Amino acid sequence: MSVTTSPTRVVALYGMGYDPDVRLRKTTQSLAAAGYDVRILAWDRAGNLPLSEREGAVAIERIRVRSRRGRGLTQLLFLGIVGLAMTRRLRRLRPDVVHAVDLPMLLIAVLARPWAGRPRIVYDAFEIYSLMVAHRFPRPILAVLGFLERRLPRAADLVIAAGASRTAWFKRLGVPSIAVPNYAETTPGVGAIQGPEELAAARLASRAALGLRPDQLCIAYTGALLASRDLEALLRFARRHPADAVLIAGTGDREAWLRDAAADIPNVQVLGWLPDPSSVLLAADAIYYALKSEHPYAAYAAPNNLYASITHAVPLVYRPQGELAEVGRAHEIGREFTDDAALDQAVADLRDPVVTARIRATLAELRRAYTWDAAVAPLLAAYPRSDRAMNKLNGNGP
Repeated sequence: MSVTTSPTRVVALYGMGYDPDVRLRKTTQSLAAAGYDVRILAWDRAGNLPLSEREGAVAIERIRVRSRRGRGLTQLLFLGIVGLAMTRRLRRLRPDVVHAVDLPMLLIAVLARPWAGRPRIVYDAFEIYSLMVAHRFPRPILAVLGFLERRLPRAADLVIAAGASRTAWFKRLGVPSIAVPNYAETTPGVGAIQGPEELAAARLASRAALGLRPDQLCIAYTGALLASRDLEALLRFARRHPADAVLIAGTGDREAWLRDAAADIPNVQVLGWLPDPSSVLLAADAIYYALKSEHPYAAYAAPNNLYASITHAVPLVYRPQGELAEVGRAHEIGREFTDDAALDQAVADLRDPVVTARIRATLAELRRAYTWDAAVAPLLAAYPRSDRAMNKLNGNGP
């Protein structure tokens, strides 16, 4: 009678509803394809997502504890309730690896570890948390978060960061980490559209669906709507250039503010949260991204917008911060700006079809190197496996 060796069991803890998150989806699907048994345990704050479902080989479970963004310190109470529920699930599931996304989930993973069979912990630092929320909390709270962010990663067996600037930040703390950038997928039907004819047809369809005129210049921002993002500069641009279209897609603490601020700017569309913003990006002539220059997180920016720009070959209008500055120094990915006058000039440059065509060609070439397969390879090489799975891989198991 043959005996089957079970694969390494992974449970990913995610502090949002997962509807889905692109980076976590790519990571978990890659792990599943590499032979791991993967489950996502997410916090459904809105209470409107299925309690359980599957995404290919990955199982998804959600803990329904209603809350909302922007609660401040009172969110800790809700986090505690979710932490207890996740600990109970981990105790029942007894995974080999807990994959904790961001600092609050790492805290839960570390506290739950003794009750869950002492699994290995992978810390997936989507953000440098204490810097990201620097605008939201008073200094004593930020000091506590900074302490936790310096200490808790040391309890992880593997630390992942979204880019080189962030792995350098962990290195200064004495914490080894590996970079897994948000590069684009290369699976057919996902990410970049192949061929100029298909791209042109998709672009025309997207622009028509969004009500854009054929010759209207369109700038798009997709992502989190947070105080760290300089959306004010984008709105000021829209006021100065009423013939241009500005599309903003996303959600976050400043969504209500944004809708109010844009209510009297007719050339701005606030589209809300889009699970897949590809149609907006395809319609755009430029992708906008800028953190406020004084924000402490600016030096560590590693935005999805950079890799979305490469995926769809759409030029960027950006502040040279973090990964944007590093890639922009090496390649012509768009036009950078620092203030309103420079933003006007950057967009003016992109009105030239010769300049835009050259940048699009550069981005299309970068698409060959900036692929998810390349980004995820170091992760798969370093990712923990259970002793059972290792014995099987080494030919020592039954």
